[in-house]
Amino acid sequence: MPVFEEFYPLRLQDNCDIQHLLTPEHKQKTFSVNNPAIEVITDFSQVMPVMVTEGVSVDHALERMKSEHVRMLFVTTPAGKFVGVISAQDIAGHKVVVYMQNHGVTRDEVLVSHIMLHKEYLRSLTFDQISHSRVGDIMLTLKNIGDQHLLVVDESELGVKRIRGIISASDVSRKLKVGFDVMAEAKSFAEIEKIITQGRDLII
Repeated sequence: MPVFEEFYPLRLQDNCDIQHLLTPEHKQKTFSVNNPAIEVITDFSQVMPVMVTEGVSVDHALERMKSEHVRMLFVTTPAGKFVGVISAQDIAGHKVVVYMQNHGVTRDEVLVSHIMLHKEYLRSLTFDQISHSRVGDIMLTLKNIGDQHLLVVDESELGVKRIRGIISASDVSRKLKVGFDVMAEAKSFAEIEKIITQGRDLII
């Protein structure tokens, strides 16, 4: 049977009388500390995580961050097993220099595995916790632990634990238009809400 036998051409329209273009309705959605915490997750069921293997150089990792427009990469073994994270701050800070001095190597010889933050030192929340929390709960959690990122974990149907996503302090601040330094100084969430309402652009 010919490949197109089951199809048929559609009737084309005359556009002479059409003068208007449809444009999307721009509705400014309010975003506050009372919004569901699920709205600040980078969910890996929807977005591919940006990864790098532990054996590549730190400069290669930095170039990958630039090309992907991220400031942190998930680190895996060559077999794809998650082992930790590395941030732009790790590479640009003192870690690389200290490793070079302590081991007598050049910068080209410093690998991601040498300066990454191992997974045992990372903090996480469960996806179920996030599903029942608000943005304000996340802000308070980040403030209390002093970290810039929180991992979100869940389990597959077979009970396999996995990294489901990540929450970034900078992403939360960007959405709220309030820096975490402002949050730290605020005496209550009511003060933060007031800052948001006034539209102060204090993104970190």
